[in-house]
Amino acid sequence: MKYLKTYKIFETDGTFMYDPSIESILPEFIEVIKGDPKNPQRISYKKGISRHLGPEVQIPYETEDHNGGRENPDTLEFDIYWEYDTNHHNLSINVEVNYGDLTACQFSIKSPNEVDVIRYTSLHSKDDPSNTVFALDDESLQSFCNYINRWDHGIHINREDLKFMDQYDNYLPT
Repeated sequence: MKYLKTYKIFETDGTFMYDPSIESILPEFIEVIKGDPKNPQRISYKKGISRHLGPEVQIPYETEDHNGGRENPDTLEFDIYWEYDTNHHNLSINVEVNYGDLTACQFSIKSPNEVDVIRYTSLHSKDDPSNTVFALDDESLQSFCNYINRWDHGIHINREDLKFMDQYDNYLPT
């Protein structure tokens, strides 16, 4: 509840809100696994400065290759939208993961740990028939779960809840 009160996230005045302390609970690096499932490319992204805009949090990550140039795509962004039902005292979180111009996946989390996949573009996807993989490595996925769980409002997710974003071929979309 500490961070919810800090950001007054459910106010609708739309003012820009930024607190440097939130940066400490975000993962410093996220590793994306993308491409051919037999030989995927691994790209590391470094955290940028998050933006807190009313009920939305934007967490950008950028990459540079070892020669000082940019990888393609050069951005990864998590857009998180918070909704609070004051009548039922329930929090729901909508997350959109953007990989360059591609919305790689979109899902919602309802308390305590109900995860609904809205859009999925990895293996066996109906949205993306290329059958390529888009995933986060184990450490990155666990760090993202830890971040969501730190908001402390009845939501607790683990890597199994987000298996559609892991590097293993263990998710079949419905």
